[in-house]
Amino acid sequence: MNESDRSTARGTVKLALAQLVMAGCGVATHIYLTRALQPKLYGLLVVVTSVIIWWEAVGEALVRNATTRFVAEAEERWPGVASSAIRTTLSWGAVLVILGVVSAPLVSGMLGDPQLVPYLLLFSADLALFPLFIALAEVLAGRRRYSFYAGSWAIYWLIKAALVIGLVALGLSVEGAIIGSVLASVVGVAVTWLWSGVSLGSGTVPTRTFVLFGLPLAGIAVMRRTVQNMDLWFITRLLPSYNQAGYYGLAQYISRALMMLPVAVSGAVFPTLTQAISRGDEARCRQLIRQSFRFALIIMVAAIAVLASSMRELIVLVFGADFAPATFPALCLMFAALLFALEFIANIVLVSAGKPALCLAAFAPAVPINVILNYVLVTRYGMIGASLATTATAALVAGILTTMVWREFRALLPPLTVLRTLLTGGLIYLAGIYVPTTSWVVLVKCAMLAIAYGLILRLIGELRKDDLAPLIFWRSP
Repeated sequence: MNESDRSTARGTVKLALAQLVMAGCGVATHIYLTRALQPKLYGLLVVVTSVIIWWEAVGEALVRNATTRFVAEAEERWPGVASSAIRTTLSWGAVLVILGVVSAPLVSGMLGDPQLVPYLLLFSADLALFPLFIALAEVLAGRRRYSFYAGSWAIYWLIKAALVIGLVALGLSVEGAIIGSVLASVVGVAVTWLWSGVSLGSGTVPTRTFVLFGLPLAGIAVMRRTVQNMDLWFITRLLPSYNQAGYYGLAQYISRALMMLPVAVSGAVFPTLTQAISRGDEARCRQLIRQSFRFALIIMVAAIAVLASSMRELIVLVFGADFAPATFPALCLMFAALLFALEFIANIVLVSAGKPALCLAAFAPAVPINVILNYVLVTRYGMIGASLATTATAALVAGILTTMVWREFRALLPPLTVLRTLLTGGLIYLAGIYVPTTSWVVLVKCAMLAIAYGLILRLIGELRKDDLAPLIFWRSP
């Protein structure tokens, strides 16, 4: 394994550890919020957050991959590129705040509740802060300083969990959760700015270059977030109370939490893949692509098999019996999470190759199809229909993008890997449903099933010593 491989391997481990911190903080926060706010207020918070996240996705997409790519390519000349990226982000953040504030009444009207306006206005401050945190973190990623990159994310989530839980515990309710999120972004910006060493001196990349590169990515982010949130918005508009939004919001959280590790790997792979493509190293490109897809498949199938076998028991145990109605939507959305993880990695590959327009073309038909599916299915089947609409749309987009990756690089998952992984996952699921458990014992069962999954893959040769390379080279210089 060469030094580039070792760096990517170490980076993957560090980012995976940061994602574990993120997952732990997220679980702790949502456990507290579901029990403290109950379904109605939790649903209100979920809806407000979904709107702000939609705007933030637009903000970060304009500069995120552009910053990583240009900083990685610049190598020793990174300070000027980083300065340009931060200047662009500051300007774009100010625009987003204005758009968020101006659109708050319109969005609230579309969702059928004018009382959402003050919450959206309060949360709009984060539209400038969070994209700035992202841009500063991506400077670290572009320089392949993965320890600081992972550390910045870990600190952000630890602070966010502490602030949100603390302020809600003080009686500030939904407002406290929003204020805690905004303050966490302030801390994240401060930490990453200190670690990145970025200055606001003269930039070496024109703002126009960032914008032209980022606009297709911003378009992709708009469509991806629209597809991922349209189900919740239809539920808010068509179903009678925020209780339904609360149940569905928890199901969404569970499915998206599953994507954390597969998405984390792209943070380490993106700069390496960018360099491999720029050097014309086709063999290295294909290797990285296969590794990324394989990692996502193995991790996601493990999570789906283990959690699906005890989903209702886990929800009741962890989040409370009031949220038991989230069970079936969560089951369905886990499959959507697998498809979105594959889509995300395919998107990263095509962006690394400088072809974001292909990703934009793949998402273009997905939005209207998703709107139609949600309108028809939510009207007839409620939350179940919403989850089916999202899963169907995720399958469409993932299919298109992975096909594009194959056409560009002739690299995807080996069929034998897919077969072995799915069969092992199915076996673990069957074992789980035939071993009923209650109370905290279900956690022990899930841990044992996860271990069994790994052992079976090892025995049939799907997990190899090479898969331990990130751990082997953890302490390499």
